[in-house]
Amino acid sequence: MTKLMEWLSVLLAFFAVYLAIISRQVQHDMLDKYMYEIMLSPLILLVLFGAYSAAVVLYRTFTFNNCEEAAKELLEQIKEAREDLRSKGMVFAD
Repeated sequence: MTKLMEWLSVLLAFFAVYLAIISRQVQHDMLDKYMYEIMLSPLILLVLFGAYSAAVVLYRTFTFNNCEEAAKELLEQIKEAREDLRSKGMVFAD
């Protein structure tokens, strides 16, 4: 199952329960007592998801590894490609 399908199934389950509570299909004293918080829960979850997403992006950005060996290898391949193209007549504006 892909991540998209996981998120969509969780959202579908949440909104099914949410709509059942909001439309008063489920009756309970606690639900009546906390109806304001229940009505705000999608907005609260959206803000929490945004904070989580920002934290993950920042964490992965700050812990990104540099590959010095790969950079050197890539520069060497670029030099070889330029030499090959020069031998075939291409002129570079260095």
